Amino acid sequence: MGASGLAHVVIMAGGVGTRLWPVSRRSQPKQFHALLTSRTMLEETYDRVLPLTSPERIWVVTSAEFVALVRAQLPDVPAANVLGEPVGRSSAPAAALAVARIALAEPAASVLVTPADSYLLDAAAYRDYVSVALQAAQAGAIAVLGVIPTSANPNYGYIKRGTRLEKPDSAYQVERFIEKPGPQRAAQFLADGGYYWNMGHFVFRAGLFMRKCEQYLPEVAQGVRRLAEADDPTGALLAEVYATLPTISLDHGIAEKEPDLAVIPVAVEWSDLGNWQAVKEISRRHGPPPSPDHIAIDSADCYVMARSGRLVVTIGVEGYVIVDTPDALLVVREDESAKVREVLEEIEKRGKEGYL
Repeated sequence: MGASGLAHVVIMAGGVGTRLWPVSRRSQPKQFHALLTSRTMLEETYDRVLPLTSPERIWVVTSAEFVALVRAQLPDVPAANVLGEPVGRSSAPAAALAVARIALAEPAASVLVTPADSYLLDAAAYRDYVSVALQAAQAGAIAVLGVIPTSANPNYGYIKRGTRLEKPDSAYQVERFIEKPGPQRAAQFLADGGYYWNMGHFVFRAGLFMRKCEQYLPEVAQGVRRLAEADDPTGALLAEVYATLPTISLDHGIAEKEPDLAVIPVAVEWSDLGNWQAVKEISRRHGPPPSPDHIAIDSADCYVMARSGRLVVTIGVEGYVIVDTPDALLVVREDESAKVREVLEEIEKRGKEGYL
């Protein structure tokens, strides 16, 4: 992938996926589950990026408690490349934890940072867009992928494009980032054009990223460099460093402050699978096939995931998501699926943490 050598890929697999309960649990969040195919979301992400690089250049940053799970799902990734955080500090420290190690050995190497829980329909097209982002990164920019929106979705962050770049000429200067805008503003963005959904996928040169980290998040840069240079970057040292780090995302910590940022418009079907409604919509278009453990009588437009071994029967039901696991059953109207997070608060309030 270019003169600076093969790309390194950093997969961020530390999220908790609370709105996909009861499949996603504290002990095994959504990225470790197979939701739409026979492969888990982490495995799908690995499969998607592997043609860009090699297993030795893939890094996974996750919670310390999930290191063994990552190594089991991705056996070809070197064990030392699976980095366990003692406590979650959001995406900026997570990315920096891996990039500091890469920059130490190969400061000119290009790096792709991707979440582990992106759904992307066309992996080959995605890799083509990453190659365009690499051109922008090799020209000295931090590049971010932005999906051309297909609806006024208020639940995504947006990127507003500015002027077109000379190299590559399919990329634009980023004018600004917008947090989840609400329905009216999202509809206006769609009508105006020039706005993209923020995928949270970044491409940059490792050394440049660390310099930007030093500039905007000096305590993060200092901490992860200490870990990268240490003979044993685990245990007490890791805990000590993480105790000093702020909780801040890549967007807030670096991207929103950096003037030299490029956005690559991406025309692929994408979702962050933030709730069951998103899973249902994709399943409606592309499968998986109906569950053999679900019988529907006079029922329409329902998504049923039967994973308990029980038979699920729906009669006269329309527009529902039903998720049946061995110890918990979720029945929710599709348009209310974002409220699953409130259920978890109630479960905790009632002292039933075993269900979380």
